[in-house]
Amino acid sequence: MNQIASFLKEIEIFQGLSDISAERLAKRVELQTFEAQKLILRRGAPGDRMYVIYEGEVRIPIVDEHGQMRFITHLHKGQVFGEMALLTGDPRNADVVANTDCTCLVISKDTLEDLIQSYPEVAKFLTAILGERLCRSGGIRKVGKYNLIGELGRGGMAVVYEGVHPILERSVAIKMLSHELVYHQEFAERFREEARIIANLRHPNIVEVFDTEEAYATFFIVMEKLSGTDLRDIVRTKGGLSYEEIRILLREMASAPDCAHSKGVIHRDVKPSNIVISPDGKAKLTDFGLAVRVDMNESKQFAPASSVGTPCYMAPEQIAKKHLDGRADIYALGIITYELLIGQPPYLGSVVDVLKKHLRGEVPHPRKINPDVPEDLDTFVRTATAKKPEERFQSCAEIVNFFRDPSETLNADRLEVQTLTFVYDKTLQKKVDALLEECRQKAKAIDGLIVR
Repeated sequence: MNQIASFLKEIEIFQGLSDISAERLAKRVELQTFEAQKLILRRGAPGDRMYVIYEGEVRIPIVDEHGQMRFITHLHKGQVFGEMALLTGDPRNADVVANTDCTCLVISKDTLEDLIQSYPEVAKFLTAILGERLCRSGGIRKVGKYNLIGELGRGGMAVVYEGVHPILERSVAIKMLSHELVYHQEFAERFREEARIIANLRHPNIVEVFDTEEAYATFFIVMEKLSGTDLRDIVRTKGGLSYEEIRILLREMASAPDCAHSKGVIHRDVKPSNIVISPDGKAKLTDFGLAVRVDMNESKQFAPASSVGTPCYMAPEQIAKKHLDGRADIYALGIITYELLIGQPPYLGSVVDVLKKHLRGEVPHPRKINPDVPEDLDTFVRTATAKKPEERFQSCAEIVNFFRDPSETLNADRLEVQTLTFVYDKTLQKKVDALLEECRQKAKAIDGLIVR
């Protein structure tokens, strides 16, 4: 790696770049030298380039709206200024003066955009710049009409911030696409498609989208801010769910993609980290970033037949790049259920090994590993994870019916209720509890009998 590339990699906003990307950027920067007291940037002038101090020092006089001096900021080697010009092109908001003789690395907007067209990964540092400005006290505090509060989380494709609608005073989650991906046409279009897809999905178990924004050279989706914990963290901390909680979860998580499938949308990335459980126990399916419409399944632009998804939960036909339908999401639900029952996914190892096993290996029967697993949950896993889509549940509606609460289908005119009252001395408490539990378990084994 050359000297300038190594220098850039020492600066926080460039640390996310690979060595190759840093070298590509280093070859395009321009070295400029400024004598002490020379004006480098003028307040109000158009902005189209950023500066990285390579040697020396600059000062930035900060004035208020009346032109009165408030304080002076000094920047040294490795610090940057003028960086927001690459994201907004807005006029400079302060003068910058060389405090000593100094040398700067200059990155112009035109040069950078030309480089990014060929190497989109170079744009990763723009997300770092914006993220630092969005979170910093006194920095950018708005995206469109929304006031920003702070960062909620980040992943490979996006960063999520918490915001508030200024009029409705509604707390929201604002998902920002990484700048690196904006220049990948497929990913940028997929991000827009996610907003369109979720905006048309109204379901109590699907995250709700309110709005979209385009700002700072990237895209934002404004959606409901979920309170709760994702299923992945629940499994890590609690070790899993009770069998009845798993049944309830499956009814809700089958109902959510059933709504999406009815509108021709396949999620393609159903997994524990994309399922959020609220404090009151309601599950919501999130992150439709890899979702695709069935009528786009052969689209070259979205390449939905490609192996996109999370290896642990991908259906065989998804790995094999075949035409997909909602049964790929059903397979993922089966794998999630296996993990909830056994404590780990059925296949472990390298990504290649896991994908091969999904293609050719049979998912072990949960009851063979743990005989205490209820028969209905074992049957669900075996059916949902069949290698051939035609051998699985054929729709999520079938899963909802499979786990339907018997009380929902009983004829009220034929129902009878009986109660049994115990009167006992407190010293018999443990014996009574044991007797009640034994009765409860025997009663549950009687088909059509509901125990409350």
